[in-house]
Amino acid sequence: MCNFYREAIAALNWNKAIVIGHKTPDGDSVMSALAYAHLMQQLGYEATAKMAGKANNETVYAAKAFNLELPEILNNVEAQAPLILVDHSDYAQAIDGARDARILQVIDHHGIGDITESKLLYAKYMPVGSTCSIVYTSYRELNVEITPFVARILLAGILSDTLNHAKVTCTSVDRAIYNELVKILADDENVPFENELLKINGIYKEMFKAAKNFDGMTDEEIFNSDAKDYEIAGLRFRLGSLDWNDESSIDSFNQRMLSVMQEIVRRESSNAPYHMAFCRVGFKETSYILYCGSEILDKDGNQSEILGRSETCQGIAERAFGQSILPGVIFCQRRLSRKLDVVPMLTAAIEEKRS
Repeated sequence: MCNFYREAIAALNWNKAIVIGHKTPDGDSVMSALAYAHLMQQLGYEATAKMAGKANNETVYAAKAFNLELPEILNNVEAQAPLILVDHSDYAQAIDGARDARILQVIDHHGIGDITESKLLYAKYMPVGSTCSIVYTSYRELNVEITPFVARILLAGILSDTLNHAKVTCTSVDRAIYNELVKILADDENVPFENELLKINGIYKEMFKAAKNFDGMTDEEIFNSDAKDYEIAGLRFRLGSLDWNDESSIDSFNQRMLSVMQEIVRRESSNAPYHMAFCRVGFKETSYILYCGSEILDKDGNQSEILGRSETCQGIAERAFGQSILPGVIFCQRRLSRKLDVVPMLTAAIEEKRS
C-alpha cells in the first residue's frame, strides 16, 4: 500500500533542509527540531537541526540528562534557504530571513500563523501539548522506528512543554505517547535507567529547577529566556512568560521586568518597532500580567511614538485581563497559559481596540 505521507513529502521536490524552531528556543522547540531532522534523514533527505538562539537553562540540563547534543545556533538564513519550521508558524517568531526562505514544512501545535508559501507546502497541526508529540505521530505514520535515541529526544521535549503532565495544555495524546516512550526506554539494555519512571521524574524535577534558575543572568536575559514576538492588527509586541516563587520579592521582580520591557520597546522603536511588550509572571496558582508600550499619534500626517506605559497599551491590557493594581501590573486570580489564555485574550482586545 502506498504511504501517502511519504508521497506528500517527496512531492515538495527537495533533498535538504534546515529544521528549526522559534527564536528564544525552549525544550520542545529544540527537541522537536532534533527528532524531525532525524526522521527526514531516515527518509533519505539531508536535514540538519539548528537553534534560532541560545538554549535556555532547562533545555541545557535536559540535553545533558538525556545524553543529547544540542544543535548549533543559526542567527539568520539566506534567501531561498530550505526550511522546515517546528513549534511555530509566525514570521515574527521565525529565524531572521525566513520571509525570503523556501518554507517546505510546518509542524506546530499552536494556532495557524501568518507563514505562507507560494510553492508546495506540507503543514501538520495538532491540538496537543507538545510539538514532540506530533513528531512522534509522524514516525508512526511513516513507519520509521523510534529508537531509544529518538525516544530520549521526544521525551525531553514532552516533559518540558507539558510540565511533566501538569500543564493545562497537556492532553491524553501527550500522556499516551509519554507512556509509549517510557516503554521503549525500559526495553533497551543500554539506557542507564535503573527505574525508568522514578529516574525520569527525577530528571524533570531538575529541569524544573533549571528553568527557574536565573543565576548569572541579566534582567533582559531573564525576560527573553521565554519570550515570543507577535503581530496582531498591525501592532507588534513581545510577550514573555516567566514564573517567580519568592513571595517577598515578587513586586520588585515585576518592576525589574517592566524596566526591561520599556527598554526593549524604546530600543527597537527605530528599527523593527515593538509597539508594546507584555509578560505573564506566574506566581503559585495566580498570574501577574505586566504591560508597557508606545502610543502612536498622528499629527499633521506624521507619526510619533511616546514610550512608556501608554493609554493605548493600558486599555488593551485592562480590556483583556482586568483593572491594574499598580501602573503596568494586573493581577489575575488564576494561573494563565500563554497559548490558551494570554494570546487569545490579547488578540480579542487588540482587534476590538483597532476596529
